[in-house]
Amino acid sequence: MTTMSTLGEVRPEHDRPADGDRVLLHFLRSFPRPVIDVWTACTSRDRLRRWLGTVSGEEGDLTLLPLDGPVSGPLAVRVERCVAPRELAVRVDGRALELRLTQVGVVTTVELVRRHLGPTEAEAIGPRWQYLLDRLGAHLESRPLPRWADYPELAEEYR
Repeated sequence: MTTMSTLGEVRPEHDRPADGDRVLLHFLRSFPRPVIDVWTACTSRDRLRRWLGTVSGEEGDLTLLPLDGPVSGPLAVRVERCVAPRELAVRVDGRALELRLTQVGVVTTVELVRRHLGPTEAEAIGPRWQYLLDRLGAHLESRPLPRWADYPELAEEYR
C-alpha cells in the first residue's frame, strides 16, 4: 500500500446560509522546494502530464484528461483567477477550487480548498484530493506515483 499524507479537514463553509449544511475541504502540504517549482508543477502542461493528466484548451477554458483516479473522463476547467506563483482559483466541472502557495525559507506550502460541498460529497471528494496532492508530492520528490486503488477506503475519514 502507498504511504499516504495527512488527511484534509472538513470545515463548515463560511458563506453558507444559517440553516445550510455546506462544507469545504481544506488541505495543507509542505514541500522542500522553491515556490516557482511547485507552481510550475501545478500549472505547466508538461509537468501536469507527468502526475495529473493531459491538459488542452486555451484562454482559461481548459480540458483535463486524468491519468488515474476515480474520474476517467475529461473534466472542464475554467481559470477564474491566476496570480503567479501564489494563487490559482478555478472551477472544475463547475465546482470551486482554490490553490494558494506560500514560501518560507526553502519550504513551499500548498493550501488547497474545495468549496461548496454537501456533507456526503465530502466523503467522496476528500480521498480524491488527498490522492491528487500525494501524486503532486511524489512528482516533486521523484518518487513513484501512488495508485488510486489505495484511497477509496478513506471516505469514512471525511464524514
